[in-house]
Amino acid sequence: MNGVRRWILFDPDTLDDLNLVKHPRRRADLGRLKVEIQRDWIMDRNPDAQVAIHPLDVFSAEAFPRAVQESSLVLCCADKKEVRHFVNAVSREHRKPCVTASVFRQGFGGEVYVYLPGQTGCFACMDRAAEEQGINIGESIAWLPDEEQQVYGMNIRDYRASGLSLDIQALSLLQARMALSLLTATSDRPVVAPKANWLIYYNRPVLGLSTSGFNKLVGLRIKPRKDCACAEVAISTSAR
Repeated sequence: MNGVRRWILFDPDTLDDLNLVKHPRRRADLGRLKVEIQRDWIMDRNPDAQVAIHPLDVFSAEAFPRAVQESSLVLCCADKKEVRHFVNAVSREHRKPCVTASVFRQGFGGEVYVYLPGQTGCFACMDRAAEEQGINIGESIAWLPDEEQQVYGMNIRDYRASGLSLDIQALSLLQARMALSLLTATSDRPVVAPKANWLIYYNRPVLGLSTSGFNKLVGLRIKPRKDCACAEVAISTSAR
């Protein structure tokens, strides 16, 4: 509805009943491929859109690197870090901007990260910076009492996630705004977005991470690390 017409979607999963509490989907769609549902959703809002679907895992899909090479922008919405690192690596290889978004376990917030070839560090740079600064949101976080064995985002079927759909939607909106800011950067009416390329959002206080109340947004900018492959892209780009 914001003018993005050409889409290439990758996801091997089908809609499960557990997805209904987290995504705006219908019970009538249970069992259908998620890429098919999303294609229908896009086409309903823009009949002129062009949507190619691949119900495949990006790790093994031969079409994925080619799709990245043909695209203007990559959106990574995966719930597993290893997938985010892989998508980042493919985007870096083909010098394509990538906007990654993820929701923290327990649904207390999340982060959006923008990789701009030649301008910012890639997702791997951000992940290492977060580890060094002690703000890498991982398994070290104290769980809620019922999450000791059942963790949000780990695809355990019988787990009732503490994260709400609105927790996910808040991060989705940030990701969409960052994406539109890149796509409209050279237009007459660009979408304004924060100058930071790493946005960390907390929707409630969390012991040891955020104690300043609700709706805290932290913006940081990560440069390419000298020992990362994306630094070679930055040097090559600046030399042109």
